[in-house]
Amino acid sequence: MRVLVIHNLYRSENASGENLSVLDEIDGLRALGWDVEVLSADSDAITQERSSLVKVGLRPVYSGRSVRHTREAINRFRPDVALVENLFPLHSPWVIRTLTAAGVPVAAGVRSFRMWCAASTMFRDGAFCDDCVGSLLNAPAVRHRCFQGSRLRTAPLAASLALHRPTWRRISSFLPVSEYVRDALLDLGTPPARIVVRPNFVDDPGEPGPWPVDNRFVFAGRLSAEKGVDLMVEAWKRSEVWRHSRLLVAGSGPLAKLVEDEDAVYRMTALGLLDHEELLDVVADASVMVVPSVWPEPFGRGVIEAAARGRPSLVARSGGLPGLVEDGVTGWVAEPEVDDMAAGFQRADDAGAQRRAGAAARDRFGERYTRSVSMAILDRTLRSLAEAGVS
Repeated sequence: MRVLVIHNLYRSENASGENLSVLDEIDGLRALGWDVEVLSADSDAITQERSSLVKVGLRPVYSGRSVRHTREAINRFRPDVALVENLFPLHSPWVIRTLTAAGVPVAAGVRSFRMWCAASTMFRDGAFCDDCVGSLLNAPAVRHRCFQGSRLRTAPLAASLALHRPTWRRISSFLPVSEYVRDALLDLGTPPARIVVRPNFVDDPGEPGPWPVDNRFVFAGRLSAEKGVDLMVEAWKRSEVWRHSRLLVAGSGPLAKLVEDEDAVYRMTALGLLDHEELLDVVADASVMVVPSVWPEPFGRGVIEAAARGRPSLVARSGGLPGLVEDGVTGWVAEPEVDDMAAGFQRADDAGAQRRAGAAARDRFGERYTRSVSMAILDRTLRSLAEAGVS
């Protein structure tokens, strides 16, 4: 069977778990015998192109280039089904109309809130935000400059989300990455029969290596407020776990100086932006993964990368993260505020508890987050759509 995958890659300057998950998905489909063609766009091109801001900005509403390439792929490749992932900002939801008009059923991976939120995060000014849900024209997004802090850049995204609400209804199957995202789709009126939860997966690295001699917590991600970096730093200091443990911080972003300038007494080490393989080596040598996001994180790839290596996680009770960690069993869950996160560090700072939670996390990984489990769901869904046709 033939599947056409459409995805807009995020900027290379930011580590993107979504990019990694989509690339893994493509490899997984090919390994299962699917003939896969990929139509990709790269957000790095925005800074490289000589196109006017207006031309680039209108692509979320209608991208002539993407529609043309999609038509060419339909005529040449003749897909049985299509899988659309991130379409913004260089693709357009119009490709869904193009596919279904040609009789190609569409499944959509839902790894963020981009289908209804211009910022894709449902998070603004340090708090959850659903102002645009139910808004006819997504005007709150423009008013609050939700995309790149600019009304001019937000306006076409907001217009696209408003104009393409009927387009999303052409999707035959939505594949949210977590129960949290599934519930958000249900709240928007998506028919339950069209929703199939399919978690991300990571490849099994094999049996976990030896436990580290010294106690190391590790954070990996964008160093920004929504990722809870400032919360984590203050909670770490307040917990006093630093007296006998270390906190390794991998990543780059606007709060990098907050970590780099911290007094050495708190035993916090800034590792900078690492490539993925280097990062996985750091995780394998750590004791606990820390994911303190204050925005409603849809999934949390780092949690399952740690679990695959037999390492538990300390996560904030935010978005889909609590669905990945059973508190006190496969890791620890704390409220996204300083005192409770500090208490979380203290609960997680026990070698025996870490080993037990790490073993349980490894077992949970094998049950839910392996390539075979996740790809079986995707394979079954796409084959069913291909056989049924456009609904």
